[in-house]
Amino acid sequence: MKKQLMKRIIGSDEGRRLVSQSIRPQGKGKAVRDRLRATTLTAAVAALVFAVVAMPASAGTTEVSGIGVFDNECQPPAGSPPSDLGDYPPIHMSGSLNGCWYTYVSSSRFNRSGTYQEHGSEIFVGCLNGMTCGTFETKYTFTGKYVDDTFAEEIHGRCEHRIVGGTGDFAGTKGVILFKDDVVNLKFDYRGHISLE
Repeated sequence: MKKQLMKRIIGSDEGRRLVSQSIRPQGKGKAVRDRLRATTLTAAVAALVFAVVAMPASAGTTEVSGIGVFDNECQPPAGSPPSDLGDYPPIHMSGSLNGCWYTYVSSSRFNRSGTYQEHGSEIFVGCLNGMTCGTFETKYTFTGKYVDDTFAEEIHGRCEHRIVGGTGDFAGTKGVILFKDDVVNLKFDYRGHISLE
């Protein structure tokens, strides 16, 4: 009996109008709530992105990457090269780091298998992303493999550089930068992170 009554009410013009009105406000309300949520979410995401972009470099860790190549004519964009240019030609750094990298070997060992290991320190003079400038120092370990002990042909090589301190905008800096030798194109691809104080 109730089913028949409902059919008659819904089937009538007045019933259809009542049902239509009771559904529409809920649909409009839901649509308004969804739009309000989307607008609020968009505003929150935009505020977060703005906060991260506007955050000063000293507020955390910066990912770095780029390329280094040996360059006897390397001139830092800020600061001066050290008086001792190191045991290798300076490395011109481009990418996140823009400047010159100077290497000082403290120990090395060549094994009969062709593997080679080297330890030492380095100084970078230049800028991070064009805004943070000064110097930082690293302690490094290089491992590679060569055809023979003449070092005429490198098969592969990589290097880990632990940042141990700095000056200027790099004062208190920590981090790790990894170099991978591209033995075909004679360059160093680097990546890593730098934490500024």
